[in-house]
Amino acid sequence: MKKIVTLSAVVFLATATLANADSDANTTAAMQVQINALSKKIAKLEKKQKHQNKKISAIKKHDSYDNIKWNIDFRTTYDHLDYKLKNGEEVTNSSMFTNRLWLGMASAPTNKLSFKGQLAVYSTWGGNNISADDPFQNVNWRASSKADDITVKMRQGYFVYNITDGTFPISISAGRRAATDGFLANYREGTKKPGSPLAHITNMEVDGAMLRVGNAFGLEGSYIKFVFGRSYTNINQPSYSGTPYTSVEATDENVDFFVMPMSLYNNGQVNLMAEYTAIFNFMGTNSDLVNPVTNPAGATTGAGLKHMGAISLQIEGLNEDVDFLDNSIVFASIAATRTAPKDGYEMLGSSEGQTGYSVWAGVLFPDMLTEDGKIGFEYNHGSKYWAPMTWAEDTLSSSKIATRGNAYEAYWNLPFEKGHFTTQIRYTYMDYKYKSNIEEFWADPTLLDTDAESSQDIRVYFRYTY
Repeated sequence: MKKIVTLSAVVFLATATLANADSDANTTAAMQVQINALSKKIAKLEKKQKHQNKKISAIKKHDSYDNIKWNIDFRTTYDHLDYKLKNGEEVTNSSMFTNRLWLGMASAPTNKLSFKGQLAVYSTWGGNNISADDPFQNVNWRASSKADDITVKMRQGYFVYNITDGTFPISISAGRRAATDGFLANYREGTKKPGSPLAHITNMEVDGAMLRVGNAFGLEGSYIKFVFGRSYTNINQPSYSGTPYTSVEATDENVDFFVMPMSLYNNGQVNLMAEYTAIFNFMGTNSDLVNPVTNPAGATTGAGLKHMGAISLQIEGLNEDVDFLDNSIVFASIAATRTAPKDGYEMLGSSEGQTGYSVWAGVLFPDMLTEDGKIGFEYNHGSKYWAPMTWAEDTLSSSKIATRGNAYEAYWNLPFEKGHFTTQIRYTYMDYKYKSNIEEFWADPTLLDTDAESSQDIRVYFRYTY
């Protein structure tokens, strides 16, 4: 390009010289020959430059599809845990430290096809493989959501294929998704963009397939998703057996689920979402399966059907004329769960269907001390038979959303370095009227003497994202 500019300057000077030169015919002819020669060189260089620009554009277009984009989310956390048991005892851990690393990846070979994945390590400082003594620690639906050792696990990996665009865009997806930190829970986790689906009834890692339809209800920001997946497989025959990847236990069944998350309306300020979920062959108990050594409770899958539903509303910006209110957020959600046990089985300690209810409300507002800091307060209440799928909840003292009783929470989110480095100070108190939904989630919710009657979690974390 510099050569073209230089030659153009020469042509200009030559032309100017010609205009002021003596009208001698020989001089004029000689100058015209030079000008013609320079013009041809400029034309050739411009043609070559144009070809190079096309080649560079093609390379950039190719590279935009022919690579994997990576991102990092690293968090170091301190927690102080305190439990008061029903028998009067107190159990504490005053120095719980954890590291959590999410290594994300994304690629899009075409504008219709894309892939997203995430590898995760969530470990305790000085960890000693906690999951070895916890049969539910390493199950797929919370494999990387509970602090353990430094093993790398796949938190998510799925493709998305856009079938149609237009008025009702349709896409399909399959693979493993981290259905955690969903709508409304993202604030307490210090994450600006919520995951999917609704955190009030779903907070777990899932394997499944999804169909998404945009503009489903004809309202701004609306869509609906149809998700089918499996949270537990009954395979108990190893690959080296005579019948690999099968089950020989007739009472053990696959646990599948069907989820319909939906956005009813979203204009950027008001966001109304809902979800219905059904879990098939859910866990329960059967007295015929009691074994004093291996299965004293008679716990089993295939006990019956479980229904869940929630509707959640968020309003961001309460009054645009007042800065404090314009940067404040309020939200509220109501949810219910319903069991339907089969004959001969019990779910949540009852052979009859039981309904549980929950309410969740919160508010966030500017801290008035920093530029982007926000203070949040949340309240949760759950009834005796309230039983959501929130087993991957990132509160070390169990799931506060699943509390059967009352939960109170306050936190202060402080972003620095253009949001790439954040700090949170959080306090969570859970007052249990019934058994927690984390441990024996199929059992009678009545509190035992060895169960926690209340728990507290004081948390401080530092988080780097890029």
